[in-house]
Parts: sequence; structure tokens; C-alpha cells
Amino acid sequence: DLVNSVLRMEQFMSTGGGWQDQIGGLLKGVKLTEIDAGDNQELSIKEIDIPKAALDELHERFCLIYTGQRRLARNLLREVLGKYIGSDPEALDALYDIKNLAELMKLELVRGNIDAFARLLTKHWECSKRLDSGCTNTCIDQIFATIDDLIDGKMICGAGGGGFLQVILKKGVTKQDLRTRLFDVFADSGVEVYDCEIF
Repeated sequence: DLVNSVLRMEQFMSTGGGWQDQIGGLLKGVKLTEIDAGDNQELSIKEIDIPKAALDELHERFCLIYTGQRRLARNLLREVLGKYIGSDPEALDALYDIKNLAELMKLELVRGNIDAFARLLTKHWECSKRLDSGCTNTCIDQIFATIDDLIDGKMICGAGGGGFLQVILKKGVTKQDLRTRLFDVFADSGVEVYDCEIF
């Protein structure tokens, strides 16, 4: 009920959006959410059972980067929906690939293979850019280029265009290494590394 209430409120406020952010933030754990097509959408939420050693590794290697840029997702979401409703072939292919990648990411997490999960996360990022070039910008591209040798996986949070980025660090790279690199390039710009926990 809360998920649907937030969804309705977002529509009233004309910010767009869906139910995915509420599911991600309100329910614990790493999960795969599926839904059938139709007006009355019933969510199927499955928590992914990640082996403890892999979850510990994910905690160690996963972090968030704030881009220093705020953005409204509304315009990006409208662009994506317009392409979907218009049956744009490139957009439909990208959405199909994203769905398949989600299944593969779940499989690798269950297997405890964080390296493979990181590679799939980056493939998801490439699909997101195919779906809507507005999900990235010069700042985001520059951040990723600056830290490319420190990370194995990368993706935006939400619709992109600003906000937070998520990365999987290479084995042996620390969050402090990441902070130092970003500070050297983006000092006083608002770009910052955040510690986070997956629980």
C-alpha cells in the first residue's frame, strides 16, 4: 500500500517515476522484482540469497559516488516512456537486454561471483545509455573515466543525469583510494564518496 501511495503521489506531483525506488528503499536485502504487464500491476519481490562470503565482499567493494549535480528524473523518464510507447526498436532492444541482465546478475550473486556481477553491472550501464543518452553527461563520463582503473563495475542510480553513481571496486582497491583519486581531480566540486551498507 505504501509503495502504491508513493507512486500515486509522484504522479500527482508530475515528477514521474515508478515503484522500483520504493521497493529498493523500503524492503531489506538485495532483491529481484518482477511484474506482469497490465493496469493492475502485482509485484513479485524475491530476495536474493547471497552467500555470506560474497555479501561481505560486496560490502567491501561497493560504494556510492555523489556527482555534485542535482537533477529531476521527470524529463529522462518521459523520454524513455515515449520511446517505449512509440516502439522505438533501439529502446525495446535495450529494455529486453536490461531484463535479461537482471536475471544474469541474480544468478552471479547466488553463485557468489562478485567479479561477474560487476561486469554485468557495467553492461547494464551501456544498455541504459542506449535507452537514453540523457542518463549521462560530461560530469558523469569524466568521473567514470577518472576512476576507470580502480573499478570493475559501474552504474547510475535512478534515471541518471546527476545524483549518485554506484561502483564495484577492483579487489585490493579501498574506498579511501577512490576518495583520494576523486578529490585530486574534483576537489570542492561536490563529488564525494559515500560509505553504504547492503542489508
